[in-house]
Amino acid sequence: MKTSINNMKAQLKPYRGMLYALLSSLFFSLMSACVKLAAYDFFLVAAIRSAVQILLLQSAIIKQQKDLSSGCKRPQVYFVLGRTIAGTVSVCCQFYAYQNMNIGDASAIIFSSPFITGILAAILLKERFTVFNLLATLVSFGGIILVARPPFIFRSQADDAPFRFAAASIAFAASIATSIAILNIRKIGNKVDSYVITYYFSIVCFIVPIIIFSITTSYRLPQCGATRWLLIAVGVLGFLGQISFTNAIQLEKATLISIIRTTDVIFGYILELIIFGSSPSLLSIFGSLLIIAGASALALKKWYDIKSDRKDCNQSKTTEQSINQHQDFTETHL
Repeated sequence: MKTSINNMKAQLKPYRGMLYALLSSLFFSLMSACVKLAAYDFFLVAAIRSAVQILLLQSAIIKQQKDLSSGCKRPQVYFVLGRTIAGTVSVCCQFYAYQNMNIGDASAIIFSSPFITGILAAILLKERFTVFNLLATLVSFGGIILVARPPFIFRSQADDAPFRFAAASIAFAASIATSIAILNIRKIGNKVDSYVITYYFSIVCFIVPIIIFSITTSYRLPQCGATRWLLIAVGVLGFLGQISFTNAIQLEKATLISIIRTTDVIFGYILELIIFGSSPSLLSIFGSLLIIAGASALALKKWYDIKSDRKDCNQSKTTEQSINQHQDFTETHL
């Protein structure tokens, strides 16, 4: 029995990165389902998720002796602050979208952040934005339109059409906030450890939502029972998703991980159907496929560009370590 288990481990070893990526998608999708099942104020859900994340991160930071002061030095502190604020806005918007629309639809719209990142990076960081990037962005934006189905285009007769479009717009706002967070991470570079950045983000993502929740809602925690367990599960699943994603990036090429992570959308639709009995429309499915196709095309193009850069570096006998570190870091946080 022990021998067969060892043989299985040996056979799976080359695929560990891909398995971690799939696990990451599954954990994040389950977290989204728990957010919707809890049906509690999304600000409080975001705060509780961050509280659980702080507790779990604290032990990792102490064990690995991470330097928290590295995130408080100029000019990094400004970008760390930008990442934490944008990340907090993104999480709150995501949780609102998960609670008010199909999980798969919300995931598909949120997954459009790489295209927004490319546009903002071209404007703010003067990064190259090619015709290929433009075409992939237009394809994905067409997918977003099909998933969101704005009433002024589709003339829907459904009573909930305006409400659904509002939820889709907030999901798109989450995507924009995620892109802004990524740009701040790019500016930080490798000067601040990713654990430290995530730790400060978790603190802000706990304090800000809990303050807003206290002001806008009569302060009361959910009664003992399933709701509290669901809220705790949101925090644990979110942390497990991040750990799995980090392990995936360390073991496998970022390009492949980016493509595998599109299964977030598929898992979202499956969970929505199983748990809530809601099936996606044909327009949503087609729109999601367009978004996934655009994301996959950009990931493959990124892989090709990196491969070409490495070949050029080898021909000119220059070191490629700095290129690899920069590319790996930026891809890790997508």
